[in-house]
Amino acid sequence: MYPHLVKMIKIPDEINLENYTLILPSVAVGNVGQLCIDLLISSLDMHKIGSLWNSMFLPICGLDPYNKNSTSLCTTADFYLGGCHNIILLQLRSPYVGSSNDFFNELAQFIQQKKISKIIILTSSYDYECANRSESRIRYLTSDDSLLNNEKLLKSLHWTKHMKSITIKSTRQYYIPGGGFANGLYEYFKEKEIPCTVLFCYCSEGDNVSDALMLFKGLNDWLNLVNDDTNDIKHPPSWEFFFGNPPASNMY
Repeated sequence: MYPHLVKMIKIPDEINLENYTLILPSVAVGNVGQLCIDLLISSLDMHKIGSLWNSMFLPICGLDPYNKNSTSLCTTADFYLGGCHNIILLQLRSPYVGSSNDFFNELAQFIQQKKISKIIILTSSYDYECANRSESRIRYLTSDDSLLNNEKLLKSLHWTKHMKSITIKSTRQYYIPGGGFANGLYEYFKEKEIPCTVLFCYCSEGDNVSDALMLFKGLNDWLNLVNDDTNDIKHPPSWEFFFGNPPASNMY
């Protein structure tokens, strides 16, 4: 049915994703979205079910970042699934260097084919873009009617609607400085009438664990994925090697 899709996204056909939510990061300043996906995979004990290849991203391959005893490999873009929540995660692990058109189109076809109900993009923006630091640092954009029509829920989440925009080819579009492809993918899904929400926080490059935890909490307040307790949030084993710690000897 989708010959290009079958070649680029590999997930077992028998996996039913109807009415699931797809959560993915945009490669952005501080890698906050990717770190938040790491926290979700570890905290929800999710397992790899497939992968994606697209020339937009540099190819990589490495050890399983979530299980030291696993013989499974991670790649540039892997899909993860858990048993308790109707969510599927796409983790991206390398910079993007090519055109985004094929990736956006491929992802939209996958979503429509699998009847996934909505998309959440996690990203970040340059800290100096935050004009009012007294406000909540979680910002959002959404075309999801379940959020737009639920004023009480939005108020309880204490998010702030993102307003910054630019003009591209006489069209006004939202813009997240340093946010990677997030705003572009958001506008693309909006045109395709695929419900999409972007969540992001402001950050600087460096130790961005606290920013990832903040984004995790903002998402969890909405989806109720784990108990609101730091003991339920698990850091993956791969985080032990941040900032120049010695690499695992078994990688050689």
